[in-house]
Amino acid sequence: MKRVEWSQRALQDAASGADWYTTEGGMALGERFLEQVQITLMWIGQFPAMGSTRHANCMIGLSAPLRFFPVKAFERYLIYYLDLPTHVEVLRIWSSARGLSALMEEDT
Repeated sequence: MKRVEWSQRALQDAASGADWYTTEGGMALGERFLEQVQITLMWIGQFPAMGSTRHANCMIGLSAPLRFFPVKAFERYLIYYLDLPTHVEVLRIWSSARGLSALMEEDT
């Protein structure tokens, strides 16, 4: 199993998502979102190649192909990461409702 490292932006994204779910559905829902993010990241750490590379060409200059995988039970949220030789680097935890173009604009 590979070690999973979070970028600062991914931490902010997860907190923002949890805040949104807490506001919309209560504390339990916000906590459940964070738990599912952790569970999904455990799967990604074990099987990093399972994520799609469909958006790999959207960000140039990365040290590995950009991959994404949906958060279990919260499939609107996608975990964007790099499968590196020694670890998995989580770049973003992004709500697909915001659109891919918005993600790319924020990251430029």
